[in-house]
Amino acid sequence: MKRTTLTIAVGLILATSSQLSFAADNALQQELTVLKQQIESLQQRLNAVESASPKQKHSEVNTTDETLSADVAGEEQAAEVTAATSEDIDGLRADIENYKYDQSRQYERQTTKSTRDTTLYGTVQLRANAVDDTGVIGATKSTFDIGTALIGVRGNLFRDYNEGKNLDYQLSFGYGKRNDGTNNSNFNLLDAFVRYNALATNAGPETAKLNFTLGQQLLPFGLDVQSPEDLRPTISTASASTYLGLFNRQNGFIVRGDVKPFVDYGSNYRAPLFEYALGVTNGNASNKADDNNGKDYIGRVAFTLPVDYASIFRELKFGASYIKGESKLNTAGISDNSAKRDRLGFDLYYNHAPFGATYEYVQGKTDYVDVAAQEIKQAKAEGHTFTAFYTLGDQFYNSIKSNAKFDDFWPKSVQGYYRFDRFNPNKNLANYLDTVSGRIGEYDIHSLGLNLFFAQTTKFQLQLNHYLFDVETANQKDTNELQAQLQYTF
Repeated sequence: MKRTTLTIAVGLILATSSQLSFAADNALQQELTVLKQQIESLQQRLNAVESASPKQKHSEVNTTDETLSADVAGEEQAAEVTAATSEDIDGLRADIENYKYDQSRQYERQTTKSTRDTTLYGTVQLRANAVDDTGVIGATKSTFDIGTALIGVRGNLFRDYNEGKNLDYQLSFGYGKRNDGTNNSNFNLLDAFVRYNALATNAGPETAKLNFTLGQQLLPFGLDVQSPEDLRPTISTASASTYLGLFNRQNGFIVRGDVKPFVDYGSNYRAPLFEYALGVTNGNASNKADDNNGKDYIGRVAFTLPVDYASIFRELKFGASYIKGESKLNTAGISDNSAKRDRLGFDLYYNHAPFGATYEYVQGKTDYVDVAAQEIKQAKAEGHTFTAFYTLGDQFYNSIKSNAKFDDFWPKSVQGYYRFDRFNPNKNLANYLDTVSGRIGEYDIHSLGLNLFFAQTTKFQLQLNHYLFDVETANQKDTNELQAQLQYTF
């Protein structure tokens, strides 16, 4: 029994050992097979590397090195990243809310707002005058003065994005001196109008212009009158236009436009063949309701030679202006609600940088009351203004204007000019007293000036005036005047 049991145990042990040995042999065989496959794969890669060019080998080595470096950097970066806590998220949210509140507060308290597009602009003229002899006893011979202080806004009430047929507006106020013997001044309404552009304004410079303006505005008469305060070339304005009331803004309706513009794109030059303006106004100056049943009718045409930018006749323009008006007279018991007040003007404009010249002839026919004769008479005024200028510098060349530059960089220019200004308030009477200017008879003004443009919107002006009067009195003598003016705009 014992022998049988022993025999069975030995048989079981041998059978188990043979199975374990067989299993171990199978595992070893599988490992050998895998190693063999890996060796064959490495052999293939080695053969491919040996058959490749040296440049390809270098590229592959660099790629391998960069991949390893990126992997290492990625592992280091991943090791540095830490999870955000709830306190971190709450702190970020608080910072964002504080930033939003601060921006909203600054916009509300420190930003000028408008319901439409608005541009703020202005002009200030700081002036000093000195005369050698006014002829007036006790008159001041030198003074500091404010020539102009103007501020306004402009923009559009409706913007046409397709064709640019915009509805624009302009509103401005200006400082004016009072002649009541006090140090006070007035702040008066100047421009107050809306303007509709009937033709496309964004179709290119070769497109004609046409607009309709309703409200208080400058008159389309001559050259100087149409120029706003910041663009007038001299310190003093032309006598005829000034004392015949043409610089006064009028309230009414005016149509302006041009036809057949010539365009030189290379020089950024546009010159319409014809310009025109037609309108009707109250005719009794600014900020006043009409005082009679008559209206002033105004018309202007201008012709520019159709030549290119390189021509010697570039910007040679001929213009004519006319106002048919009526005024109300009521002096010394004599009244007339339809007194004549007509204005006629011819002008010549030539600007061929760096030199140029302008000429204006203005005639005015104005009814007035002759108190001594107790009747209404007519004053026939006449004025001639000639200006010649020469500019040193590049500021006024269109090619310079179109160049890109820093905001505060602008080519400096120096402009010298000469102006001859003659005005006779009444050719029918040599000793006629002009109640507007306070001067008697005809006189000439010869002016030499210098304009220094040292910034895009700032210039310094110096002007020497020599007055020659045909009629000299105790209070009116030939004299010299020196004017200096600093003008800045924004």
